Amino acid sequence: MYKYQMHAHTAPCSECSQMSPEKLILALKRGGYTGVVITNHFYNGYTGIDRSLSWHDFVSVYEKDYIELKSFAKHHDIDVIFGIEEHIVDGLEILCYGITPQVLYDNPTLKNANLKDWSRIIRDNGGLIIQAHPFRSRYGINNPRVLDLSLIDGIEVYNYGNPKVDDIKALEFSKENPHLILTSGADTHNENTATALGIKVFSRIRDERSLASVLKSRDYTLIPPPDISKF
Repeated sequence: MYKYQMHAHTAPCSECSQMSPEKLILALKRGGYTGVVITNHFYNGYTGIDRSLSWHDFVSVYEKDYIELKSFAKHHDIDVIFGIEEHIVDGLEILCYGITPQVLYDNPTLKNANLKDWSRIIRDNGGLIIQAHPFRSRYGINNPRVLDLSLIDGIEVYNYGNPKVDDIKALEFSKENPHLILTSGADTHNENTATALGIKVFSRIRDERSLASVLKSRDYTLIPPPDISKF
């Protein structure tokens, strides 16, 4: 099976990351991963991009790490897929899968969008909204909870940055809501965690549309953290 990292941040696009695009690709290669969904922080999150730029220029800089990743990945047979992580409210964040950077260029209203706006635009363009680490409890997150279920398609049940109790809450919630798409991701900011968690699939995922199809089909296996795999 092929392993894909579903939640990764690179510098300088994500201000919180200590990992360049090249270092991420090399770490994935060493760890036996076939691909990565790059989910850098966007406009209202921990972005490393100057928000005073015009919308087009902001998106262009945001896209740069993705372009560099694809360039490096060609030499290492690693699939690179575009994604987004964006802050919505109270420290709660979403992961957007299945769209290309062009969707951002075409929708400047996302600069001040709420979850309803994000859900409409991403879904209208064939993408999915997955809530990142919904029960994470730490400074800056006010009232950890799952967002409006009518506006999201799934939740991230395993996140390497979470304590075990937060992932267990997500798993319990998913059992009560079996229609949700479930994902697992490292939320990696450095090479040491680049190959933690993710998903395993039987066929390679080459692009954003294929990723959305795989997630909708649920024909994949989550890679859990070692201490929670028997929950």
